[in-house]
Amino acid sequence: MKARNIVELLCIEVVDLITEYLSRAMGPEDRARLEQHFLVCAPCAVHLAQVKTTLKLARGLGHAPDGGEVDNGLLALYRSWNRK
Repeated sequence: MKARNIVELLCIEVVDLITEYLSRAMGPEDRARLEQHFLVCAPCAVHLAQVKTTLKLARGLGHAPDGGEVDNGLLALYRSWNRK
């Protein structure tokens, strides 16, 4: 991380730090300064909330089928439709 104060970072730089922030890979001082940025920058705070929501929803998806499972499912659906 750069030596300057995180509150003064450009928003694009803050966006790049969100993964580090959410994974708790950032030191406590840097974390506190980034949290200060979120307090004064509504767009960055909204972006952080969107990333958190996306991660939460992704965790709830469970197992994604592999290509073969999808192909077999589509084939079975087509066969049941084609018989009607």
